Amino acid sequence: MEPFEQLEEMYRPMIVSIMKKLHLTKEWDEYYQIGLIALWEASEQFQPEKGSFSSFVYKKVYWSMISHLRKQCRRKEKECLFTEEIANIIPAPLHDDEWSVLADMLQGLTERQKKWVMGYIVENKPLKTIAEEEGVSVGTVKQWRVTALKRLRKRQWS
Repeated sequence: MEPFEQLEEMYRPMIVSIMKKLHLTKEWDEYYQIGLIALWEASEQFQPEKGSFSSFVYKKVYWSMISHLRKQCRRKEKECLFTEEIANIIPAPLHDDEWSVLADMLQGLTERQKKWVMGYIVENKPLKTIAEEEGVSVGTVKQWRVTALKRLRKRQWS
């Protein structure tokens, strides 16, 4: 097989084409690197009796990028970032005198919504941990979050 630099030069248009086909505009360098890694793996794994090298490279690069996209989507689904909006609703540092402020804010929330606030905001637990402790799914805990934030927003503006 040819040196990798020649392979990279020859298959660069294919990698870029796949990236454009998948509409990968953010993290361009990261996906290009994934394409290069897939090209290198393809050059190591290729078996000539099974087909052409270019079609093997295409599939290898394409599915490597798809796999990475799926992982990113799953990670984003599981994450709930501590946004400025949440920070504005609930004060972050809790000293002894601020527990009363938190108790006032928690009034009007259901027990489950309070569990989300205390677990996620105060104790900084991941959603998965809260779900496991309560014996429910992560989606259920996310729903507690949505309804809790709606109630807190209403109280903030009234």
